[in-house]
Amino acid sequence: MTSSIRLTGLRTGLALAALSVTPVMFAAAPAATPDAATPAAASIFNIPNPTADYRYQPAGVSSSDDVIAANDPSSSLDAERDSLSYDGAQPPPGRRRSYGRSRYQDRMHNADGSSKIAFVAGAGMNVPNGSTAKYYTPHFALDVGAGLNFNKTFGILAEFSYQRMGLTAGAINQDYTNTYNYFISQGNNPSDVSDYLSGFDANAHIWGISVNPIVNLVGQGKVGAYVTGGVGYYRKTTNFTLPQLTQNIYGGIGYVNSTFDSYGAGGLGYNGGVGLTYKLSEFSSERLFVEARYQWVDLGKTNNDFFAYNKRNTGTIPITVGVRF
Repeated sequence: MTSSIRLTGLRTGLALAALSVTPVMFAAAPAATPDAATPAAASIFNIPNPTADYRYQPAGVSSSDDVIAANDPSSSLDAERDSLSYDGAQPPPGRRRSYGRSRYQDRMHNADGSSKIAFVAGAGMNVPNGSTAKYYTPHFALDVGAGLNFNKTFGILAEFSYQRMGLTAGAINQDYTNTYNYFISQGNNPSDVSDYLSGFDANAHIWGISVNPIVNLVGQGKVGAYVTGGVGYYRKTTNFTLPQLTQNIYGGIGYVNSTFDSYGAGGLGYNGGVGLTYKLSEFSSERLFVEARYQWVDLGKTNNDFFAYNKRNTGTIPITVGVRF
């Protein structure tokens, strides 16, 4: 009996000694609040409550986990923010900012990101059309303008255009004949008139100032399209030239075509066309373009000039390429 009591006491002493050297992980763990559903043995050894909210445990699962957020309403941003406590020295975090479409506040851009300043510059070829093609031939075209963009879709520009044209052989011969007959009627020697008119040539141009709205169509990626058109004032001039012996600035002497007779007329004109664009960058407003327009100048006037075609209605198709924004 006495030996049994001693054996029991020895076992009890060894158990107490073992408890005194319990691993540090249990002693260092923060005391957990006993839970009604937690076994009492768990609180004796200071083991964290396994049923507690593990979102804030050092080695727990992130509170942003989609499964937890879906199954636990308290994991929402607002509930999580409200559940935190602060000592008053630091204010609580603000609401998370929501991001949407970019908004621009500077003076050079509209709210949708488009540039408020509209600009166009292009060059290409001018092609006479309809009855105009009977007397004039294709040449080059220039176009430059500036205005305002109200948004990505709609803008308006004031444009200056210049279209150069040549003359057909039939038109030149007709004016040559009229000029030759005029000099003969003034008593000049036919051979002298022929020598004087040697090298007879001609050219023409139309310049105009117009106001043109532009509507940009929806594009795919960097490629887009637009339509434009407007009204303005245009002036058409046809010049007849003769080679004249001229000394240049370097002291040399040579023949240069100089205007000896000119006809001009102006009137109201209209234009309209379509274009394709290609953006140089997704983050810029500059676009390369190719465009074709139809231009009509109302010059339906009669006159007694040697070259009556200058004052006839004129239709042209300027085709230009360049840059715009």
